[in-house]
Amino acid sequence: MAWELELNATLLEELYIWIDSIPLSKPKKRIERDFSDGILVAEIIRYYLPDLVDMHNYTSANSFNQKKINWGILNKKILCLLGLDVPEKIIIDLCNGKPGVVEIFLFHLRLKIDEEIEIRQKGERQHMSSPRQSLLALNSVNPKKENTNIVSSRSCRFSKPIGNFNNKWVSRLAYEELKQQCLQQDEEIQILLAKLRRLEHVVQLKEIRINELLSMIEDTRRTRLYTVGASKQKK
Repeated sequence: MAWELELNATLLEELYIWIDSIPLSKPKKRIERDFSDGILVAEIIRYYLPDLVDMHNYTSANSFNQKKINWGILNKKILCLLGLDVPEKIIIDLCNGKPGVVEIFLFHLRLKIDEEIEIRQKGERQHMSSPRQSLLALNSVNPKKENTNIVSSRSCRFSKPIGNFNNKWVSRLAYEELKQQCLQQDEEIQILLAKLRRLEHVVQLKEIRINELLSMIEDTRRTRLYTVGASKQKK
């Protein structure tokens, strides 16, 4: 898990918008202090994954010790299941309200919540699409083996979550970079289109001027021809 990463302005803005979209029990003033006791973190997880969170396990706190207890419960009962095992040092920094740490934690948390929701939705779609196959699969499963697989897949092993996170992080980072490049390219395209419209307007004005000059030349030529013809007739 990359805890030393730096979030750029775009990622931070999206993160704050995401947090503001979630109804929380306390008004947000200073994010590092607001989330230091872990209560709002539990509320965020409950908002998206209500079956994972029992708010009675957490106590609003000002003391470091109680904050650490809250984070310990979160880490053991919930975050671990999501593949987000928070190191002791990061928990201490979160309890102390160290600036910048909570944003990185919430960034990781959002990714893990998205992953869990995607897994659940995929499972629901598969269940709805083939109920008969699901029943047959359940009948053929070895209960002991299935329980072992569930425990191992949801355990806090570092290798698999870190690998998954790296892939997710790289894809998300690549997406944000491509998104920024697209925005810059769109802006450049708009500038070029504006220049093109101005040039087209200039060309139109020049064409009008050229036509006016050609008309003047033609009028002058006709006038001269008329004058010459009239002079010859007089002679």
